[in-house]
Amino acid sequence: MFLVLRITTRWSAGGYLSHFIFHQSGLLNGLCLQIERLAKGKSMQTAYSFFDLPYVVQKVTSQKGYRLTERELDVLEFVLEMKFSTLEDLHAKFFKVTKLGTVSNSLIWARQRVHKLVKSEMLQILTDVCARPLYVITQKGYLFLRNSRSQKNYCRPLLDVDGRFFDHDQRVAQVRIVLENSGVVKEWISERQLSEIDEYRKCLPTEFRPDAIYVTPEGKRVAFELEIARKTKERYQQKVKRYIHMMTAAPDAERLFEEVHYVCEKEAVWNLIQDHTQLFQPLFRFTMLSEVLGE
Repeated sequence: MFLVLRITTRWSAGGYLSHFIFHQSGLLNGLCLQIERLAKGKSMQTAYSFFDLPYVVQKVTSQKGYRLTERELDVLEFVLEMKFSTLEDLHAKFFKVTKLGTVSNSLIWARQRVHKLVKSEMLQILTDVCARPLYVITQKGYLFLRNSRSQKNYCRPLLDVDGRFFDHDQRVAQVRIVLENSGVVKEWISERQLSEIDEYRKCLPTEFRPDAIYVTPEGKRVAFELEIARKTKERYQQKVKRYIHMMTAAPDAERLFEEVHYVCEKEAVWNLIQDHTQLFQPLFRFTMLSEVLGE
């Protein structure tokens, strides 16, 4: 863009002289005006003012901003909330149903779309945790997501995966996919999100925090627990007591959840937990993992 600047100079001997300087302003460098005095060594007063003339416009071409579709943003959000994801799980969640409404059994389309996010450095691939590649969000992807959906509170990204909890965390993601795809759940607040929200963090310290809290289409809030490894009897007892207290002591309007949903991989774990919930059965629900996943 060219700017027109008028310089009006008053000489000591009287009289005025106007000069016009045309200056090009760089798009990235900002406005920088350089004024040359045309009468060196003479006493003068100079006033500067922008001339009220139309701009002479130079067309500036710049690289188009990077844009993602809503589904691609959803993919980033899902990977962030669930710590990581596999291509198969992303396919089941976001690419299972085609635009024509048919069911897709091929990973080709999902692989192409996810590869775009990897190529743009929104996602990265980890190959040292298990036999199959895992996708995690990058710092760039996290910042892009946060700026694109600034109204949401996002947990901070994890740039690696703890192999000790891989099986548990993947199963949680798979249960989420099934429940959301079937319409049982309309909103999922992951354990990592719970740690970022003040009201949950204060009432649910780490040792008592569920794997998620989900919301049903009717608006019911349910604490979700996936149990695939047996813990001590005392550990289950402490957590069940904490949940009972939170669902009975607080007024209805202040309860963080109204029910606890346990999904268990083994029947022995189911029976062990259920022993501590007999007197409060309406507040607890149990399902076998194989039933949820259809295995």
